[in-house]
Amino acid sequence: MENYERALNITGEHRDPVKSLWRNVLIVALEDALGKGFKSYGMSDRNYSDSSRRWFTEPNADFKAVCTFAGFDHEYIRMKATEYFRKEQHG
Repeated sequence: MENYERALNITGEHRDPVKSLWRNVLIVALEDALGKGFKSYGMSDRNYSDSSRRWFTEPNADFKAVCTFAGFDHEYIRMKATEYFRKEQHG
């Protein structure tokens, strides 16, 4: 988890509480996608993590907005998340 926090913290950048909030939203979403977050309600763990991964990998307005609020390029974050999920599945 610590690596994700470091990856989402751009060094030398002034700490903006709003950006920090939205970066934490991304961290929690990533934990969910990796099956390390909160337990799902009424969904199997597999279905919940699959749904969470799709939020990262399939274009959607909510993901784009969260990335924008966090100060990130949503296409870049999507690409990196997709690469990571592929490596994890095959690795």
